[in-house]
Amino acid sequence: MILAKRLKGKAIAALLGPSGEAARKAALRIRDSVTKAAPRRLELYLDIADPWSYLAAQAAERLLSSYPVDFAITVITPPASDVDPMPLLRAKHAVRDAHTLAAYWNLSFHGKREGDPGMIRDVGTSLIRTRPAREQLSAALELLGALWDGDKKRLATLLGKWGAESHGSIAPYLNGNYDQMRKTGHYQGAMFRYDHEWYWGVDRLPYLEAALAETTSTPVAHVLQALPEAERGPHSLGKDPLTCELWFSFRSPYSYLALEQIEAVLAPFGVPLVLRPIAPMVTRGLAVPPVKRMYIVRDAKREANRLGIPFGTICDPLGPAIDHLLAIQHWATKRSAAAGIAFAHSATRGIWTEAKDLAEYVDLREIVERAGLPWDEAKAALGSPEAAKAAVTAAADLAVVSLWGVPSFRIGELVTWGNDRLPMIADALRRHGLARTAAAAAAAAAPTS
Repeated sequence: MILAKRLKGKAIAALLGPSGEAARKAALRIRDSVTKAAPRRLELYLDIADPWSYLAAQAAERLLSSYPVDFAITVITPPASDVDPMPLLRAKHAVRDAHTLAAYWNLSFHGKREGDPGMIRDVGTSLIRTRPAREQLSAALELLGALWDGDKKRLATLLGKWGAESHGSIAPYLNGNYDQMRKTGHYQGAMFRYDHEWYWGVDRLPYLEAALAETTSTPVAHVLQALPEAERGPHSLGKDPLTCELWFSFRSPYSYLALEQIEAVLAPFGVPLVLRPIAPMVTRGLAVPPVKRMYIVRDAKREANRLGIPFGTICDPLGPAIDHLLAIQHWATKRSAAAGIAFAHSATRGIWTEAKDLAEYVDLREIVERAGLPWDEAKAALGSPEAAKAAVTAAADLAVVSLWGVPSFRIGELVTWGNDRLPMIADALRRHGLARTAAAAAAAAAPTS
């Protein structure tokens, strides 16, 4: 069994490697030549109700000003239930996250809550109209700006400017577009597609710009730049001493990437790390269909390469391995926070870089001892009901902060999700330090009675 999983892990690594990616792209280009598909063009898939789509549309406008490229924009429905198991939490978090992104990347977003259903429907009546792609982008930017500003009067004026179809026309149009997107290989809005690659929202613009620059012989424009630090001044994350809670799953490649980086982010600020392991989504009743799994693994590989983190020789721990890992993680953390962190590193590296079969004691023992922990004690911890309860409690606590996926972080009043938010976490900690320094200076200068 172990040998078979090792071989499977090596096969996955080959598919994710340069030769495998080159073969995949060659096959897709042959298919294009046979089907006479359109030449390379930049495509944006926009979900009206999705704040990330509005940010992506702003980025698209900047891209089109910088690169000579054909463009298409497709308006779609929100994600289907099989790829969006917690739509209410997702919608709530998207508003919060869009504020974080907009403030960091100098984009515009003023939404205070999820989009008003009536306004979303009204925007839909206009964006289903047929227009040239760049004109459609202009319409989307104006209409979505009014939507997220909550300005019904401005929206009414814009509907008069851009025109509208009947409400009954919206669902068939958007559903048809979404079905076509699924056939093409993705499942949600705020996605760019170019030359058979997918790029999610503003987080993947550097990859997209590199591809655009290469194919158009144009210098990389860096259309998004973080606001200067001088404009991102003091901001307190709360009065209590800070800790960083990290919710993670052993089955999540993004969790592995976050674990490899988070200590370096926290160290300059002296913030301790608290690990909150949870069970994988599928064991919590949340579906992860093949189209989503494939994108996640390929995207994680792309990110790992950028970060210089080994990745790709994989053994899926779903099943008994997860039970083993949660039990030993719970036991190791009770010994000490450092022991828990060491075990998490050893285990995730074993899963995502070495194809270790952690359902088997021989591989499990190796990762335990590599973390500097005694195997006999770790083995005795297997099957602990306390570990299962702790994982359930951690998942419930995650839902309380309107999140469900991993890696997720809470540092004082900051709650965020995703490996991509680590730079913003570092910036938030920097700003918190400025706020504390300013408060201390003000206290020292205050007159005493």
